[in-house]
Amino acid sequence: TIDYGYSAERYYLPARHQGTLQCYYQHRHHDDPYWNVGQQDITAHVNFTALERQGELCGLQKVGFTKQALFLMALGLGNRLTALSAFDEVRGQAIATGKDVLTIMQRRQVLHQLIDPMGLGGFGVLVQSKGLTEEEGKIELKGLVG
Repeated sequence: TIDYGYSAERYYLPARHQGTLQCYYQHRHHDDPYWNVGQQDITAHVNFTALERQGELCGLQKVGFTKQALFLMALGLGNRLTALSAFDEVRGQAIATGKDVLTIMQRRQVLHQLIDPMGLGGFGVLVQSKGLTEEEGKIELKGLVG
């Protein structure tokens, strides 16, 4: 599961006494689910502790939990960003892809959005499994190793 959310400890902090319901209309945030009914997106943060417990009731075991930024960096996103930065000034192209500077900068910006801790990088990543052998359960997943 990859989504916005918190552990129960953080989910139920007094600062969130009104819950985590959020509404979006034309990329703008507000908190009235009865405004523009049917025309807006309504979402709420995930309680990862509750999700983990419900998974256990269904026979799932927690493999690990981390943030998306750390998960993607452990999978090699940092290396990809470095490769995109390698630029051949003589040819005016990126060494790895042969793309121009503007294209490279746009691609880097998109990748940076995925790891921004105040944005998508702050998503929680909960990995659960079912039916693994004891030996399989001991294998560390690359994205969860840091």
